[in-house]
Amino acid sequence: MLPLLRRFGPLLVAAVALALAVRGIDLQKLAAATRGAPLVPLIGVSAIAALVNCAADTFAMYYVFRWFGLHLRYVDLYTIRAATYTLAVLNYHAGQAGIIGYLNRVGRVPLARASAYILFIIGVWVALLLLFAGGSLLLGGDKARALAPVLVAFFVGLIAYLILITWPPRFLLHPPAASADAGDEAPSQRLRSRLLRVLVNLWAPLHEAGALGHLRALVVRLPHLFVLLCWHYFALRCFRVEVPPLVAALYLPVVFAIASLPISVQGLGTSQIAAVYFFRDYAAAGDESVLAYSLTMTAIATASNLGMGLLFLGRGARLGLRDMAESASRELDQSDTQRAS
Repeated sequence: MLPLLRRFGPLLVAAVALALAVRGIDLQKLAAATRGAPLVPLIGVSAIAALVNCAADTFAMYYVFRWFGLHLRYVDLYTIRAATYTLAVLNYHAGQAGIIGYLNRVGRVPLARASAYILFIIGVWVALLLLFAGGSLLLGGDKARALAPVLVAFFVGLIAYLILITWPPRFLLHPPAASADAGDEAPSQRLRSRLLRVLVNLWAPLHEAGALGHLRALVVRLPHLFVLLCWHYFALRCFRVEVPPLVAALYLPVVFAIASLPISVQGLGTSQIAAVYFFRDYAAAGDESVLAYSLTMTAIATASNLGMGLLFLGRGARLGLRDMAESASRELDQSDTQRAS
């Protein structure tokens, strides 16, 4: 069931969320808002932004891996990252498995530890987005108040997390030893031991990074966020959504965070709901302008990811990307099955 959920769950979520996003929308106005936007300049800017965005994304990964002791070639990592964009369009799990497989094959990193590195990078990205979103509390208003419970929970969780990585409990540092008579253990005890070993493997790199390592990872991720903010701010103006720069810088990260959740294909539907909610007050032509911006950017992002992937897939194949992704995905699925049993 788990592989099926990974494959078809995001499609179902995208379909339901998109239906909710277009409910009550005048489709003729939506089409007019799309036709009235300067799409040719937007596509041209997007082509350049996609290359720069991948470079900034790879830059952050490159230095995080170096701090964990992995000295990879930037050009090869850029190639793999760009090629996995295509895999991620089709299946988010496959895109992550491609990077994990690359670390496993080239960096000689065990799969569990490679998975922990990727989870660390994803967690830092989401934390950076929510830190920027936290500034929205200074703006006040209904939208900021609506975000307040989520942001307060995030900051409380962040403080608890910093305490844990600084003074972790013993069970996070020392995995339970495998018992010689494990076959005589109750199923619940075996499952608990397995989960604890997985948790320790995932926790080890986080503890090694420490608070300073997390801060450095946030800093090197800033160029990636800056590229996305500039790209989307330009797109909003193309659709006559006159968002002030400060508002865009504080609310766009929330939209990015929702779109990056692996529950929908390329954030389809979920990002549209979020964009309309946050930016409808600044749209000259109503919700249709915001929805036109969001749908167009989702289409451009999907096309950019596919284009980047196809552009670098040949070199990625020569580096063994397909085999690395398939083997990592297969072994990770087997691990999930073993833990579930």
